[in-house]
Amino acid sequence: MIMASGSISRLNAGVIAETHDLLSFEYQQVGANEEEAVRLAGIRAVKAAIGRQLLSDYSLQARDLLEPYIQRRWQNYIASSYVLERRFERDGFGCRIRVQVMPDVLFRDLREKKFLYLPHSTPYVYVHVVETLDGQPSPQDLGRRAIQETVASGGGKIMETSLYSLPPGTDVLSSPEALTAARELATRASAEIIVAGRLTTKKVDEKKVLYEDMVTFETRLELAAIRTDDGSLVGSADAVQRSSDLDAATARDNSIRLACERAVTQIAEHSRNEWRKTYKGKSKFDVMFTDLSDREAITIQRHLESYLGHGTKAYLRSLYGNVAVFALDTDRDFSALERAIVDFKSFDLRITDRQGRRITVDVKH
Repeated sequence: MIMASGSISRLNAGVIAETHDLLSFEYQQVGANEEEAVRLAGIRAVKAAIGRQLLSDYSLQARDLLEPYIQRRWQNYIASSYVLERRFERDGFGCRIRVQVMPDVLFRDLREKKFLYLPHSTPYVYVHVVETLDGQPSPQDLGRRAIQETVASGGGKIMETSLYSLPPGTDVLSSPEALTAARELATRASAEIIVAGRLTTKKVDEKKVLYEDMVTFETRLELAAIRTDDGSLVGSADAVQRSSDLDAATARDNSIRLACERAVTQIAEHSRNEWRKTYKGKSKFDVMFTDLSDREAITIQRHLESYLGHGTKAYLRSLYGNVAVFALDTDRDFSALERAIVDFKSFDLRITDRQGRRITVDVKH
């Protein structure tokens, strides 16, 4: 099987061949010296092998942590590397290098470290909310509990966070560092979605109604659903709700509950539908392209949706090591998909393997 496993520079295009025990890659690689060229080719081969694994039921998480992990440990996954040609380039030392990756060793290690995991058909949710009451940090977690109850009542799965909790007052929505910390905790808790919020509740009115003191509370909630694996936004919602009651605590609690129900309802259905189409075999086809840049992946996505029509949606499941995997939700059959791939003009595409709904497309630039 041939695969161009390229980078931004097409001078570094690569070739892959599979054996029973090893994945063998061949690259044109430039480095400051031969040692660096071999190192860069080895890292590329490991990342491309990971990218190909994502055509399976497995998904990748904590990618920002995976990158330095591979930089440190890539040699552990290499069976051998051979410099086949040497040449001096204007911008460095050029080599043609063959690298053999041990996929069993690589994937076993990534599973043990939880970089590779099997997503659930209904994702587990980790909830973290910053809550204030009348301008002060709230001593209770009424918002978090209301969100959890709403998610659960809609068929969602909640990951208990007693062992994996952020410090009180940590605002995941406004701090990249806090988001990273939340993703690390959610990963350890095996939660696939983070629901993070900022909730403020305050008393806005108190007046007599028929000789009774009626109290009104207002709750404002900003809520976001974020994928644990890559930190991307799945959905967001804002809600403002008021509630009045003779009992202040009841009015407060009701305003919080109503705001949480409204915000969760806004993002839940969209999030669930996208998740189910993307993971666990809910798409009609999973299609892997062996060498795409970020921009080229967008081009392919638009081409598939436009060419196939009929409401076709191509969801980018993963793009790692220049290997892209799309989940294709379409009413069209395989022959139509085959024509869409053959008729693509920007560069050469060729179907090299099909295992049921899983299809491998070789890319040549």
